[in-house]
Amino acid sequence: MKLFLSGGGSSEQSIEIDTQFIKAIDKKRPVIYIPIAINKTKHPYTECLKWIKGSFGKLGFDNFIMWTEEDLKNKTEADFEQFSGVYIGGGNTFKLLKELKEFGTFEIIKSLALKDVPIYGGSAGAVILAKTIIPAISADLNRVGLKDFSALNLTHGYDIWCHYDKDMDSTIREYMNKFKLNNIIALPEDAGLYVAEKEIKTVGPNMVSVFADRKIEIRPGTII
Repeated sequence: MKLFLSGGGSSEQSIEIDTQFIKAIDKKRPVIYIPIAINKTKHPYTECLKWIKGSFGKLGFDNFIMWTEEDLKNKTEADFEQFSGVYIGGGNTFKLLKELKEFGTFEIIKSLALKDVPIYGGSAGAVILAKTIIPAISADLNRVGLKDFSALNLTHGYDIWCHYDKDMDSTIREYMNKFKLNNIIALPEDAGLYVAEKEIKTVGPNMVSVFADRKIEIRPGTII
């Protein structure tokens, strides 16, 4: 696996994990961009595509092709083979997971990840790569009536909490007790993770917090 998870910050805050993603892809081929979690009334898809091209253009790559809901409904795994990677953007985690499952894209992404296709998840896109999306209950409204919160389960049994700061520690413990969560990795907006087949490595500049029986702060560049 080659998974890249960011805590949901700005392009300046995520530059280290963004850079690692770009190093992992075949730059001769495009990356597919899936923005369907976003509130498209506030952030029209055309603006989203402009944003991602601008953000990664600073790193020397802007060859993104965007697929939205209508596109994904009709795509098979073979349609994804033209791309060197997948970028799943942030927004409402419940909407994102529900639609990916309904379109069949959920299983496609899992298959691609297991074939070592680089997958990037930002904020909600990162949360769906984990065991469940339960941490998203703290920030997102379940307007789509999603009942099954099980996610792609590609992060070695961890759940992912994005946009983390230390004021959230008591809330995280509350969620762990209420929903019987065993392990949570909490990502500040300026931190990320690289997830491979046998390990998870933190990507700076900030520290990452791991919540299990106790809280542990992990330095950048460290294997969890």
